[in-house]
Amino acid sequence: MRPSNQIESVQNTPGRLVTPVAMASFDTWIKQYRPDENTANTSINYYPKGAVIAFLLDAKIRAATNGRKSLDDGMQLAYQRYAGDKGYTLEQFYKVMSEVAGRDLTPWFHQVIETTDELDYTESLAWFGLRFRPLDGKNPRAWLGMSTRTDNGRLLVTQIRRGTPVHDAGLNADDEILAIDDVRVRADGLTARLEQYKPGETVTVLVARRDRLTRIPVTLGTEPGRAWRLEVVPDASEEQKQRLASWTAGKGV
Repeated sequence: MRPSNQIESVQNTPGRLVTPVAMASFDTWIKQYRPDENTANTSINYYPKGAVIAFLLDAKIRAATNGRKSLDDGMQLAYQRYAGDKGYTLEQFYKVMSEVAGRDLTPWFHQVIETTDELDYTESLAWFGLRFRPLDGKNPRAWLGMSTRTDNGRLLVTQIRRGTPVHDAGLNADDEILAIDDVRVRADGLTARLEQYKPGETVTVLVARRDRLTRIPVTLGTEPGRAWRLEVVPDASEEQKQRLASWTAGKGV
């Protein structure tokens, strides 16, 4: 998965502000990799967030050493010292990476791994000459903000993330979407139906919930653009371009 996709996955998961990635990793063993419909609101997948933290750490080490060292050097040193039956503790890992970087990274590690503070991409993007691609605000589309699936012709809600129009309105996972403003919505017709509306308009969504019909008013939001797509800054220096080319090795961002 490319950095853009990993960053997008992390930043679009509300649970990143609820559960630190260290705790999410620990909880995975308890819950046995069995996410439910509310997992995205209460936790974070440690695979993409771990990859994003590695990206930030790599850039931090490169910037601190003026490109002489990288995350690879830190991992090699950790392997040399701690390979074997026991492995290493978090504190030992922090110490090794700090040694390679030539400065104490422990406070930074504590913030990104053991708290729910938002990740700061400023240093990493500046080192590689990157930015988040500006959004095109033309032709905004109406948005409910839910994931759905089709089950024997029925349109079922599978996940509702915190902060979306349907979350604020009170729809639930497993609701069956039947109609919008009393116009039947078939399993493959939700997108087409929403194209009849503009963001900010209020619609009535008819759902079947535990065999009872319920009409729920929903104020439509604006479909979010892909705000976490990386691109090279227009005025990137030659040095930044060389750093990026060396780092990506043609894989893209």
